[in-house]
Amino acid sequence: MPHKDTLDHLTRLYAASDDPWDHRTSAYEAAKYAATLREIGPGPFREALEIGCGNGTLAARLAPRCSRLTVMDCIPAAAQSARRALADLPQVRVIQGAAPADLPDLRPDLVLLSEVLYFLTPAEIAALGRWLTDRARGPVIAVNWTGPTDEPLNGAQAVALLAHSLGAPDSTDHGDYRIDRFG
Repeated sequence: MPHKDTLDHLTRLYAASDDPWDHRTSAYEAAKYAATLREIGPGPFREALEIGCGNGTLAARLAPRCSRLTVMDCIPAAAQSARRALADLPQVRVIQGAAPADLPDLRPDLVLLSEVLYFLTPAEIAALGRWLTDRARGPVIAVNWTGPTDEPLNGAQAVALLAHSLGAPDSTDHGDYRIDRFG
């Protein structure tokens, strides 16, 4: 579970708007989503998992590639917004919970961690890495902002911690963000 200050901050952001980072309308976000989906590939994926789904904007683009897609977010308002955004997609299940503590019982053939790793503590990233090592049956894609995060970890540090469990990723630098592919 992210630090209390981080949870409080994210809760306030989602209380003020169901799209606090303009995921639905930002050209930058649209380009990042397109790059992420290119890295993921066309699928099909039998069982995919997105951790930190926010309002579900990226999940809506990923869902057509998946037979089943489980998305989760630890902020109740974000999970509610994702439920609304994804309601017409029967293959998508939205759960409210925090990784790694609330990870569902599944063996995904794709795991997406978009702009979420640096919110976790080093111990949580290690636990997530163990879960992924035991359960993931396909690629793990991590997308991270490359600038300052106002969190104890930045994106590169968070990816390095995950690499302790998953090995070195294939990395692509997109300037303001990076995409790391494990497996």
